[in-house]
Amino acid sequence: MIRTSALIAGLFLANLAFAADADNTALVSDSENAVMIATASNTWSMVAMNSNAGLTKVREFHDMGDSGVQQIDYVVNCTESTIALAGFTVLTSAGPVPARSVEPTFSELSFYKPVIQHDQSIANNVCDKRMAMNGGTVNK
Repeated sequence: MIRTSALIAGLFLANLAFAADADNTALVSDSENAVMIATASNTWSMVAMNSNAGLTKVREFHDMGDSGVQQIDYVVNCTESTIALAGFTVLTSAGPVPARSVEPTFSELSFYKPVIQHDQSIANNVCDKRMAMNGGTVNK
């Protein structure tokens, strides 16, 4: 438990260097309010609650042990039931691989209807949680 908490705290601090304008960047930044929405044995997900034009940012972490942690960023459009991959990085003790130089904006993303179970689970989990927090409507 302590190891997981320390790892999560370290991941948030590691992302400080990549913080950008939260209104336009497609990646979750440290300046945004984010909440944990799902956890499993070696996987956890967080979502930025301040959605931009109906788009919700999601960040997943997958612990790979000594090899580091995968950090995968998605953007979900609950209105259109689509998802986009916004970024992929492996966080290691030596630093992120690959190192990000430019963060994508929403207009640079390619959205698609989720087909595989993993993508469907991300979209459904995010949209269901948003509806619950917004009193039942996605576009509030």
